[in-house]
Amino acid sequence: MIRSATATWTGSPITGEGLITTTSGIMNKALYSFGSSTGNDPCTSPSEMLAAAVASCMSLMLVNELSKLHIKHGDVKTESTLKVEEKKGHWEIASIELNVTTTLPDGDEDKLHRAVKAAKSKCPISRALNVPISVTANVAREHSPATV
Repeated sequence: MIRSATATWTGSPITGEGLITTTSGIMNKALYSFGSSTGNDPCTSPSEMLAAAVASCMSLMLVNELSKLHIKHGDVKTESTLKVEEKKGHWEIASIELNVTTTLPDGDEDKLHRAVKAAKSKCPISRALNVPISVTANVAREHSPATV
């Protein structure tokens, strides 16, 4: 499988803006900027797109691992927080924190931990990064979430 995207940039690094298009067409001339990395501009940024890639990969890999263990589950929701810091004149990704939530039948929390660990190690996006990634898994039951 080959996936690709095209990004263009117009203007200066700080005040300019870019457009990104993916071959799938899901992103078609989507606006991105430097400012969106540090503020609330109505556009995306490279770091936000990376956070989305890690979150979506983790959700998909976890569903795959839960299926292998024959565990019935609800929707898997992964929230990704990517921390970008400026160090010695350059920007770097300092860490990524993932918070995974799903519903499971009683007694499957141990299997969830195993599935989360396996999913993290098999996610091609997180494996490609040289960044500390932490994962917290939560089991939601009816109206009250319980942290595992």
